[in-house]
Amino acid sequence: MSVRCAVGLLRGGRRRVLGGLYFCSANRLSYQFSRPTFKQKPVSLSQQSVLLPGPERIRSSQLLEDPNEPISQIPGSPEIETVFQVLEHGRQVSGDADCVGTKIPNTKEYKWLKYSEVISKSQSIGSGLIELGLSPCNDTFVGIYAANREEFLLTLYGCSAYSMVLVPLYVSFGLQSLLFIINQAHLSVVIVNNVENGLKILRSAEQLPTLQTVVTMDPPSPELEKVAKEVNLKLISFADLEKLGEMNKKELVLPKPDDLFCIPYTSGTTGVPKGAMLTHKNLISCVASLVVGYGDAGVFGGTIISLLPPAHIYEIANEVCSLYFARRIAFYSDDIKKLMDEVKILKPAILPFVPRILNAVYTHVMDSVKGSYVKSLLLKTALQRKKKLLQSGQVLTKNIWDKLILKKIQDALGGNCRMLITTSAPLSPEVMRFYRYALSSYVFEVYGQTEGMAFTMTLPEECEGGFVGPPLPCNFVKLVDVPEMGYYAKDDIGEVCVKGANVFKGYYKNEEASKESLIDGWQHTGDVGKWLPNGTLKIVDRKKHLFKLSQGEYIAPEKIENVYSRSKMVLQIFVDGLSDKDFVIVLVVPEPVSFQNWLKTKGCQNTEDLESIFSNKEIRLEFLKELHKFGKMEDLNRLEQARNLVFLPDPFTIENALLTPTLKVRRKQASKHYEETIRQMYKEGPLL
Repeated sequence: MSVRCAVGLLRGGRRRVLGGLYFCSANRLSYQFSRPTFKQKPVSLSQQSVLLPGPERIRSSQLLEDPNEPISQIPGSPEIETVFQVLEHGRQVSGDADCVGTKIPNTKEYKWLKYSEVISKSQSIGSGLIELGLSPCNDTFVGIYAANREEFLLTLYGCSAYSMVLVPLYVSFGLQSLLFIINQAHLSVVIVNNVENGLKILRSAEQLPTLQTVVTMDPPSPELEKVAKEVNLKLISFADLEKLGEMNKKELVLPKPDDLFCIPYTSGTTGVPKGAMLTHKNLISCVASLVVGYGDAGVFGGTIISLLPPAHIYEIANEVCSLYFARRIAFYSDDIKKLMDEVKILKPAILPFVPRILNAVYTHVMDSVKGSYVKSLLLKTALQRKKKLLQSGQVLTKNIWDKLILKKIQDALGGNCRMLITTSAPLSPEVMRFYRYALSSYVFEVYGQTEGMAFTMTLPEECEGGFVGPPLPCNFVKLVDVPEMGYYAKDDIGEVCVKGANVFKGYYKNEEASKESLIDGWQHTGDVGKWLPNGTLKIVDRKKHLFKLSQGEYIAPEKIENVYSRSKMVLQIFVDGLSDKDFVIVLVVPEPVSFQNWLKTKGCQNTEDLESIFSNKEIRLEFLKELHKFGKMEDLNRLEQARNLVFLPDPFTIENALLTPTLKVRRKQASKHYEETIRQMYKEGPLL
């Protein structure tokens, strides 16, 4: 996505819903849901976590009544124990308002399903799966291989209504990963979004002995029907599956809290994918933490965009949480170039954006005022005034500074943003402050993994950045020594370990990996964190991604990348090195606009001739010096500072297999892909 596009980014029985009551003839359950009125404890931004007594230096949330007792149930809604019950809660709280929406092609309109319709359709999908031969129990796994669509959410809730387990698959998974997961999970039914993905699976049917049925969201093509017949597999459309279930509605078979909800597979920077076994309790505890964590900032109602890949556990958690808060979920059209146009149409109250989009918008705004002293001064003054208003408790978007200076920025993000949530990569303090002040919006930075969804989150009142906040109310966090990297917990730095109701049960059919990851109930994340004086956590390194230089010194490339990425001229970056060499090298995909502006300051006349520019040794050297400035500010030692640099004309993408679906660099693949480039860099020697 260009910078300009970013600106422009669960037989026979019946169930009935009456008023605020939820009845289920199968389970004889009756719930009275109500909108909770949870009042958050007064918070301290100077000490945001509680250090518990003992040598392990465990920390917990300051929002807990008892810091020794993390929560697992939703305050004010203890009757909600499973994901399906969250959906019914949203229906009651919203008054059966719009729930999920899909953009109508070639229009600016969205078609919406109400909460009751989503509940009914989900039951039809679950019932249809049972009619296909699946059992409504926790040993039944259903695969779904699709992009962001309402059918994904309907399948998720169709499985949840009948105790079945969802196995979400990234559409970007390579064929071998896809085959591995289908076989390991013994999937008999896989739901796909389109003909292309249907063909990919059907043409590999000989390698999939358990597969019996493929369900396609798009109408099946003649070719798809032909291939299905040739391999003797059942092919059915999603619409027909829903009709089948609608004519044969089953009584609900709700799972228990400790039953499996889904098994998302890690995207895998190395090796084969691992399936994280997540329970309903895991998900509900995360919802509970957000209810507590948001406090008065919790946004009931409003619209949220489904943007992250639906197989991403954070996207799943986002959707479940949003339904609890009675929001409506809009599924974007899967065209990243049109994302910001859809944002303007939907005017969302909650934006779950990745840092890359936020950075692009920020860079565009800053560059647009750089050439004018008056514009720069006005923007700076407006942000300072909004900062003072926020610090005094005034969350406003209609004062003179909004009307004159900040309205265009607010309108670019829909003009109605009340909560901005970011995850997957660090957000710089400068960028976080910009959005907090410019939008008068709560900005939450969340840190987590597939194995537990979310572990820490910044507080609503926070106006600063550079950290991922204190522990969530549902878990403890501690740091453990990483002696090979010189990190020790006594110094408040070490590997991040998490324990709580949100932590997964282990990896499916992978006992060895489970034992390595889960030790005495603590999830060892592999990330290196540091406790800051204000009691928040900062992720500073990655434990496993180490290489050794010829001097015998270990280098942590992600640490260096995090530092260098603070340059607005860096779009993507990859640091590497060889064990028989004595210095580090860096490969950079420059951010187009900032890079061209920088080139002009260096006297470069033709900034469009990238081939010549990228090969210019003097420009490479000057850019490397710019990165070294950031390295010095963060005290990178002499060996950590890269000494040779090359520019890459093509970005790391999921399509070229250099990024995981969660947008992390596949380090092994990247090293191999650029093997010749790296060899030439070492042959050339250090630039600096």
